[in-house]
Amino acid sequence: MLDPVIYRLLCMVFALLFITAGVHKLGDRTRFRGILVAYQVLPERLTAALAWLVPVSELTLGLAWAAVWRIEQVAVLSACLLAVYAVVIAVNLQRGRTYIDCGCSLASVRARKDANGTQHLSIWLVYRNGVLLLAALVAGTGVTQRPIGGLGYFSILMATLALVFLYAAFNQLLINHNAIDSWRKPLTASAAIGGEHD
Repeated sequence: MLDPVIYRLLCMVFALLFITAGVHKLGDRTRFRGILVAYQVLPERLTAALAWLVPVSELTLGLAWAAVWRIEQVAVLSACLLAVYAVVIAVNLQRGRTYIDCGCSLASVRARKDANGTQHLSIWLVYRNGVLLLAALVAGTGVTQRPIGGLGYFSILMATLALVFLYAAFNQLLINHNAIDSWRKPLTASAAIGGEHD
């Protein structure tokens, strides 16, 4: 069982994660549906329903985390959702389809050369979802009973901010890697053509 400070911290982080993800997806369902189509794991006729179901599920989970309501069950459902995301990404990586948008930053589906602000699929996203999945399951193990106090709540706030910035920095590094990789691809191709003429 977890210390209440760590428990509350995990609840706060997952609340922010799922609520912001759900709001962004609902804010532009057309683009999110395009991202779902690009994954090519389900028939296209189902994507309209999924474009509603996924963000509503994320919002529901986020609100449950925020309210610290039935966290044992919410943690398992969150872990299942994260596992589905990880599997879908892994399937497309296995197909070699790394150029599509992961949907994390809700950028439109574009080719790599046009996607300097897009977060493409990578193995790091699978690892990230794995870490989040484990953290959710840990949160579901329960909490010890002890008063938190003012210092404890301040620690939760500061740690939440730190984790949010760390998460954002990780995602930005992946986006930067995509941009740099897209710049290098044409150079690699040009070098290969030049080598053929030699």
